[in-house]
Amino acid sequence: MTEHSQHSTGFSRRTIMKGAAWSVPVVAAVVATPLAAASITPTSVAWTGTSTSLAALQLLDGGGTLTAQALVTLPTEFSIRNGSGARRAEIATISVTVGRPAGINIPVGRARGFGVQSVNGVTTTAGERTAAYQTAPIVGQFGFPLTTWTGTRTITIASDGTLVMPIAFGLAGVSTGVAVSALASFPVTLNVTLGTDTYTAVSSVTVPVGAGIL
Repeated sequence: MTEHSQHSTGFSRRTIMKGAAWSVPVVAAVVATPLAAASITPTSVAWTGTSTSLAALQLLDGGGTLTAQALVTLPTEFSIRNGSGARRAEIATISVTVGRPAGINIPVGRARGFGVQSVNGVTTTAGERTAAYQTAPIVGQFGFPLTTWTGTRTITIASDGTLVMPIAFGLAGVSTGVAVSALASFPVTLNVTLGTDTYTAVSSVTVPVGAGIL
């Protein structure tokens, strides 16, 4: 009786070990599947439109308009390219910075720069815009302003879709009668933040000699 009992117990253990060995690959396959499914295509932003015209430009600080006497090149739209998965009524924080043109030295007096007038058909507010001149002792404020607009827009984009957002620029700051007799190129930097991710694109505003708006 004792030998029969030991034989049965040994057989039972071998059977259990065989079953355990076959079950290991099955568990590994189940764990690996969600990792492959998590891969998505990232979002991107880009400037996708410009305009060269003699259009009147709004004065953002003080009101009124000025008409350029020479062809000015301005960005007119940017696009947000979506990846996998639709974005529905998502809040995007958008920032546009217009820098000072390089190579033009104005040690005394102020000239105008550019700021954002509207984004996606919605007019920007004075509280959303800043215009900062350089400063120095005795001289005070001088040169061109560095401008920034920051605001939010609600966006909806289909999976793998593209949303085009029109943008309009106006003249920022004030002019103290300084004559700008050189080609002026103002760098424009766009930042779009969606959730924890920020996407960047760069462009420029180009003002030729004789435009008469700076």
